[in-house]
Amino acid sequence: MKRILTIIWLIMIALGSTAQVIRIGLYHNEVVESVAVYATSGEYEIKAGDRRIGTFRKGDILFATLKEGMISLHDAGGVYGTFKSVELSALSLDATFRLRPVAPALESQSYDDGLLLEGNDAYMTIINQVDFDRYIAGVLEAEVGPNAQRELYKAHALLTRTYMLNHFDRHRDEGFSLCDGVHCQAYHGRAQYNPEIAEAVFETSGEVVADYHYKLITAAYHANSGGETQRASDVWLKDVDYLQAVLDPYSLHQPAAKWYDTIQYAAWKDYLVGRGMASAKKVPEELLYIQQRHRSKYFVLDGDTLMMTRIREDWGWRSSFFNMFPEEGGKIVVWGKGYGHGVGLSQEGAMNMASQDFSYKDIIKFYFFNIRIMYYDDLPDSSLPDLGYE
Repeated sequence: MKRILTIIWLIMIALGSTAQVIRIGLYHNEVVESVAVYATSGEYEIKAGDRRIGTFRKGDILFATLKEGMISLHDAGGVYGTFKSVELSALSLDATFRLRPVAPALESQSYDDGLLLEGNDAYMTIINQVDFDRYIAGVLEAEVGPNAQRELYKAHALLTRTYMLNHFDRHRDEGFSLCDGVHCQAYHGRAQYNPEIAEAVFETSGEVVADYHYKLITAAYHANSGGETQRASDVWLKDVDYLQAVLDPYSLHQPAAKWYDTIQYAAWKDYLVGRGMASAKKVPEELLYIQQRHRSKYFVLDGDTLMMTRIREDWGWRSSFFNMFPEEGGKIVVWGKGYGHGVGLSQEGAMNMASQDFSYKDIIKFYFFNIRIMYYDDLPDSSLPDLGYE
């Protein structure tokens, strides 16, 4: 059954894909010096620069080690040589591989399509050259998980594709577009556990979210809004029409909708003074307890202000949407709502909407104002990045 689903996925990619490739930097936060590569399906051509040096088929294993800024390549049969770069170029639609860093020893991951290894003085640059839609499917499995509703996958596919195109140049000077960490979008390799992810990506292939000026939006999302999203200017100091506050009943009563913490009153007062709120020394105690009926940008105390996002960051809280109450023993109870920065789409709210049969377009339009859902091929050239590589 799994094999049949894989074949269907490959056919969908072949027929419906944008046929565009993105380069993703793998193990970007690690200093990798040696890897093992396992061919798990299909067939590859091994190239060093523009020269073909071998074939890589299911069951084969390659070992690549950094030596004086070069890639030393060998397999069970012997040494291929030492090269500045080594590329595994897929010769078949079902070509996949598993990559395992050896030095340092890290968890292996499976990937679709091609692999590029480049030597540097102190580390190996590892790049997955992968079809747009296959990359998006991998991100969805990492960011949303394998057990969500189809319409949520479709909504998230649009945001993932929009983010991908909006940040296509983010790591261009390193030889790739995006990394595999949360700095860009979490990507743990190929989507393997739910065929509906691939189907959702295929059904929305090429679709992105743009504003009314035909510019790609900032595709923001978070885990749970706590019942109310936050306008972008309250978090990032820049206002945009499509990222405004939304009353969000769909995020209520979800797993990440509430949280709480307990802190010492004396520590809280000292913190406020340390953050420049000198009036905390003289105002009545009851004024030091934050109360929010709706999300606020600032905590205001006798003319002094402190951004709520700064408070959240300093205390490590799940969100900046919270209220405080005094407790016996010199303590403060902090009751919070939501998880994340609160801007854009609430993942748990969107999941609830999908379970209530809202379409992916309904979900996107609920969380983003005055937007256009369209194919990126229809955007003006000025709204798109250069999708090629030198």
